[in-house]
Amino acid sequence: MNWGRKLSAVCLLILAGVLRAVQAVPVKANVSVLYVNALKNATESERCECGLYGVHSPVASVHGPVVAPNASSLQACLWNTRFPATGSPWIALIERGNCTFTEKIQRAAAQGAEAVVIYNSIMNGNYTVPMAHPGKCF
Repeated sequence: MNWGRKLSAVCLLILAGVLRAVQAVPVKANVSVLYVNALKNATESERCECGLYGVHSPVASVHGPVVAPNASSLQACLWNTRFPATGSPWIALIERGNCTFTEKIQRAAAQGAEAVVIYNSIMNGNYTVPMAHPGKCF
């Protein structure tokens, strides 16, 4: 699935997971995305088992609007990175690179994110790798 093109559309909802525990090994994530396809002027949805929960992450089902950082860099590495307010539980969408997973997660969590999705940019390849971020983040 080419999420790079999908993410350029307005993402409305993402659902992931079924377990409720913190694990020490990677766990596959079922991802469902509901989005508005601006080219077709229609709402579309897709589902795949194409993600992994991070090692040391709580594994739980979450849903809400997907929100990218309000910054020139989508990597959420700068101390002043902000996410637009949504008024409801939300999921941070952050590009991989330039700082640790823990830093990215803590920045989003401090602003109220329900969950964090960290993705590879198209230029860095379309692959899924396990990540670790020791310590409690949420």
